[in-house]
Amino acid sequence: TPTPTPRAPTDELALDDANAVRFMKFYASLARANGVEGEDDVGQTMSRTVRFFDRKDFMSVHGDDATYVAKEFYKTTSVIRYLRSGDETLPGVTLNRAMFELALRELLLEGSGANVEVYEETKPAGTWRCVKTASPGKLGAFEDELFRSTDMSDAAVVCAARVVVKAEQRHVGVAYVNATTRELGACEFVDDEQFCTLESVLCQIGAKECVMPKEGADGPDGRRLKDVVARCGALATERAGREFDVNDLESDLGRLVSGNVEAHRAVIDKPQAASCLAAVLRFSEMLADSTNHGRCALSMYDTGRYMRLDSSALRALHVLPERADGPSNFSLYGLLNKCRTPMGRRLLLRWLKQPLVNVDEIATRHDVVSELVSNAEVRDALRSAHLRSLPDIERIVRKLERRKASLMDLCRLYQASAALPHMAEALERCEGRHADYIRTKYADQFKKFNDENHLGRFEALLEAAVDLAKIPDEYVICASYDAGLGELQQQKDALESDIRDAFKDASDDLGMERDKQLKLEHNNMHGWFMRLTKKDETSVRKKLSVSYQILEAKKDGTKFTNKTLRALSEQRMSLDRSYEAKQRYLVDRVVDVSATFSEVFFSVSSLAAELDVLTSFAEVSVSAPVPFIRPIMHEKSSDTIHLENSRHPNVEAQDNVRFIANTCSMKRGESWFQIITGPNMGGKSTFIRQVGVCVLLAQIGCFVPCDEATISVRDAIFARVGAGDCQLRGISTFMAEMLETAAILKAATPASLVIIDELGRGTSTYDGFGLAWAISEHIVNEIKAPCLFATHFHELTALQGPSGVANFHVEALIDQESRKLTMLYQIKPGACDQSFGIHCAEFARFPEEVLKIARAK
Repeated sequence: TPTPTPRAPTDELALDDANAVRFMKFYASLARANGVEGEDDVGQTMSRTVRFFDRKDFMSVHGDDATYVAKEFYKTTSVIRYLRSGDETLPGVTLNRAMFELALRELLLEGSGANVEVYEETKPAGTWRCVKTASPGKLGAFEDELFRSTDMSDAAVVCAARVVVKAEQRHVGVAYVNATTRELGACEFVDDEQFCTLESVLCQIGAKECVMPKEGADGPDGRRLKDVVARCGALATERAGREFDVNDLESDLGRLVSGNVEAHRAVIDKPQAASCLAAVLRFSEMLADSTNHGRCALSMYDTGRYMRLDSSALRALHVLPERADGPSNFSLYGLLNKCRTPMGRRLLLRWLKQPLVNVDEIATRHDVVSELVSNAEVRDALRSAHLRSLPDIERIVRKLERRKASLMDLCRLYQASAALPHMAEALERCEGRHADYIRTKYADQFKKFNDENHLGRFEALLEAAVDLAKIPDEYVICASYDAGLGELQQQKDALESDIRDAFKDASDDLGMERDKQLKLEHNNMHGWFMRLTKKDETSVRKKLSVSYQILEAKKDGTKFTNKTLRALSEQRMSLDRSYEAKQRYLVDRVVDVSATFSEVFFSVSSLAAELDVLTSFAEVSVSAPVPFIRPIMHEKSSDTIHLENSRHPNVEAQDNVRFIANTCSMKRGESWFQIITGPNMGGKSTFIRQVGVCVLLAQIGCFVPCDEATISVRDAIFARVGAGDCQLRGISTFMAEMLETAAILKAATPASLVIIDELGRGTSTYDGFGLAWAISEHIVNEIKAPCLFATHFHELTALQGPSGVANFHVEALIDQESRKLTMLYQIKPGACDQSFGIHCAEFARFPEEVLKIARAK
């Protein structure tokens, strides 16, 4: 859905002197906590609070917020208007509703890291009250505005974290709330001083906001904790230590979770996890929403269930889009997102952050993808018809539970329910090796959800209550559903007939042809009335002035009525009000009954989302320039990664690209640590990244861009391939390299995959080489993890030996006569025998005199 084009606001903030003075006095009394112009001690921009003032027809912002909105959304300060009180002025900017929603999405969803407050005026005049608040992890107050014109692409997950040092060990507690799915999770673990495990957990759960204790926030651990939160793209929110008090935790959980609280004793008895759970429940205000009571699921979060991916790895492998509206093929998410449902798109994001490490679970996903790859008819039916017809079931059901759903929402759920038998029928046409599993897991479940004991009753309710024949023009209760409503409808029909008779009498009286010259019309202001064009009105003007009442005369004609039509119109409008009131009452009753089907719809949503993602994997696998293949997966102990003719899926998907495939074979004791040398722009970085991408794709359940693939499951992927954000973090490029590398050395295990690109460039050649050598030896001899190390330090190739270090190079060809360099983009065994820096400078069109001096040196 296109976003509104920013333009100068048409609503003027016109206040009389008295109102302007009162508002400026109130605004001055607000405690400002924006901090937009400041930075904290670790160079992170502090979160701001943007306050909007609801002026009925439009919104306004003032002070620093006005300048911010003018620059960020209107791209000009000319839209700023000023309120005045004596010598004092207060800048302000107005926003229409479309621009307000655009600003909300940018502030809350696009990583701006802002809090939002909306104020409404109350009595006495000049007094304003905050009626809505939101932050990146707490979007409930603005769900309608945020997702009216766009899908909810990701869940708003808020977490709490705290660190307690005991016996020189950092005990970290984490708890999170996913308000969309009502998931609660908590865990407690010992972490290193870089908080590597915490960073992986924040990335896995997709935290948008992290609550942390205010006490100790400015200490060394507190600053590092905020740095980790910032790297994960989340907003750090400090709260008083009493917010982490656990005195009411058991009673709160008793109201929220289904079942006995004692079943969750493992969480409650872990002090740090429990305190974080108490804090995040308070912050998210889950208890305030009664629809959450008894419906939340709490679990002990297992940090070892998924592959660990920190922010550096996610960034290096381009797993997630930098912005929701960025180019689709530039990220793995964009490439894989062939999903047809909003639930599927959210689940895909989650799976990308949580690759599996259990071989059986991975194989189950591969089985389904394999069946859908081999059966184009089923795959196309699901994608083109059935999945496409599903609305955002999760979001609609949340509205339904809060009794905010409309008849249109219920009809969309009806359409979703009606699609289930067709989806089951399509899936039953699977005939491959895994057809039985697909029938049991998906087809049979969809049929069960739709039977007469479940959503069949919901469909019967909607068919009886809603006039489905009028959809999509209008959504109304069927007159036959209620005797009182039916009687009112009969009275309306009789009055409409009388109105048509009065119109006929007036037409005969005026000598005007009905529905051509004389029109019968209706609006909310005048009710039923007649209209003549200016041309026709002149011929009957005298009669109109005597026997009729003129309502309005404009360019489009003259609107008028008479005593008979006016009386009938008033009766009809009164009847319409009674009918609308009766219909609202009935809609409320239908919504109440429909809400009893919420749990079934949540189950439908979950299963449909899973099928949607796996269908998307199959579609990507068959539609790639060269089809993907199913990898053979082994336990991590097998210590083998073999990718025959592997390709980078994002690069080969670009237009006019003929990708050169390369084989990667990593075996413990032979080629477990690979040093890749060669010219810049030769393909080293692409090669080492594509190995990481292939492993990641395999472990989320997707096929991989290779001719053959055998992969032993990895428990983590660590990547050190760039420090583009180091300036934003207030540290040098070299320091960023060292911090990221230190995290790898502390957190990597023999079952991890390590990817390092150009380490040691930010310092002197000798220091850089020394560090690169020492780090390589440590990975080889101590960590013993498979590693791909791309470097320009050719001296590192001397590490090759019986310890499993192997040399590879990117092949390039130099014409001996012209000295022109041709990149072949092929990975070959052995070390690169020369440097190509000057040739790369020629590619960059350096001045010839500079190149001559370089050759001479």
